[in-house]
Amino acid sequence: NLALIPAAQGSKLFSVLPSSGVGDFDFSRSGSATRINSQGLIEEVSNGQSRLNYPLIDGKVVGCPHHILEPQRTNLVTYSEDFSNAWWDNTEDVTITANDTTSLDGTTNADKIIPQATNSHHRLKKLLTVTASTPYTFSCFVKKNDYDYFMIRTSDTQNNNVGFDLLNGTITYQASGYSAFIEAYSNGWYRIGYVRNFTTTSIQIGMRSQPTEQTDNNIATFTGDGTSGIYIWGAQLEQGSYPTSYIPTNGSAVTRSAETANGSGDA
Repeated sequence: NLALIPAAQGSKLFSVLPSSGVGDFDFSRSGSATRINSQGLIEEVSNGQSRLNYPLIDGKVVGCPHHILEPQRTNLVTYSEDFSNAWWDNTEDVTITANDTTSLDGTTNADKIIPQATNSHHRLKKLLTVTASTPYTFSCFVKKNDYDYFMIRTSDTQNNNVGFDLLNGTITYQASGYSAFIEAYSNGWYRIGYVRNFTTTSIQIGMRSQPTEQTDNNIATFTGDGTSGIYIWGAQLEQGSYPTSYIPTNGSAVTRSAETANGSGDA
């Protein structure tokens, strides 16, 4: 029998039984990766070190950690934490206040997305290249401030919306062909997003904070006040049918290598 108690991060996953060590797994990953620590924050784990990930229920750490093994994934959003960077080159009457509050990594590097005081659609947008007829997962971390509602609008062959209520932690709308999700993290943050098989190789993802609930596939104009908005951090677009752990980027796409745990005895 094997009795595996996740208690330490390192290059091995240790088995308590048998005590000889023949049941220990050799862990491998090239490069760093992130985990949720015991404080509910996202932190980086260095090259070749296993990850003890703590479970979250309603944004609070509950229970013991578990080792995670993930496949290779690439974050195609090359400025995942800096929404004021010129890479986000297609804005529509939106002001980004950089480094406005504490993010999920515990530092003051989360931005605020603010609709300007004009009647408009108020979107932060980016054109991206994908593989058609292949599942992708888009996600970002958001936190309510003056506004309670957030919308992601994506264009491939048509425009489609996914809406979220950050006061109650719910999905208010998802267009056909989209599988939306919302997950509570610590300090009022949510990870929101969707899974979608895009129909073209060029897509545009737009995001906006808004004062009213999104309940359909239309995009209504409204007038912001130039100060109210929502906090945003950690955007990620990855090829795959489910979200994986956050991959930070700063100027280029970043790939997290696949992880393995092998060598436990004969099996």
